[in-house]
Amino acid sequence: MPTKREYAMSMYFYDETDDWPEYDVIRQDIHRLENEYLESCKLLQAAESAYGSDPADNNLKAKVDELKRQIKEIERRLTGSMNLYR
Repeated sequence: MPTKREYAMSMYFYDETDDWPEYDVIRQDIHRLENEYLESCKLLQAAESAYGSDPADNNLKAKVDELKRQIKEIERRLTGSMNLYR
């Protein structure tokens, strides 16, 4: 069980990182990746809807597959960036 001092140190650690440029870079990267992820999810939803209307269209199928791959890559990079921040 952590002592009061250890708890206080861990509780305020992220507040103290506000003036550390390394963490600012990581935070900006996380924010950028989150925005990229949300935009890709919106595009995927639209592409899946269009593909559902026309399942014979191979271009739409390729677009859905590419967006799914892109989302997985963003998730992987986002996890890596978040692990650096923790």
